[in-house]
Amino acid sequence: MSTNYEALFNDSYDRITTADQGDTFFSHFYTLFIESTQELHVLPDPQLHQEQQKIIYKSFFYMLSVATTYIVSDYLEHVAREQSEHGLNLPASVFAYWRRAVLQTVRDLDPLCDEEVLTAWAIFMAPGLEFMRRQAELHHDAK
Repeated sequence: MSTNYEALFNDSYDRITTADQGDTFFSHFYTLFIESTQELHVLPDPQLHQEQQKIIYKSFFYMLSVATTYIVSDYLEHVAREQSEHGLNLPASVFAYWRRAVLQTVRDLDPLCDEEVLTAWAIFMAPGLEFMRRQAELHHDAK
């Protein structure tokens, strides 16, 4: 018997995002991500925080498309490499927190979540998340 991780991911994604186009999902993820990284002091000043949130929101959904196409959009390339308020501007180590926050969000919001669903999410996040992590490794200036 084989497992269709694409179907598991798509079904879970639909359960979580259909009602509000992913707003609840992203808000929950973002809260967990911010809380988990606060002591690292990697986010910008409060006045830039809203702009950073918008960039992370768009990046998240562009990142998921990398799993099925293996094509990185111009937008994702730009924000992953840009080291200003117009880019993610995050150190590579933060992407482990990003992954954990997404998986916890799935646990919290998908009523049918189980270990196979979490594996499906991990598989689908991996290519885009690794791209962003690697770009941070290459382009982020340690402060």
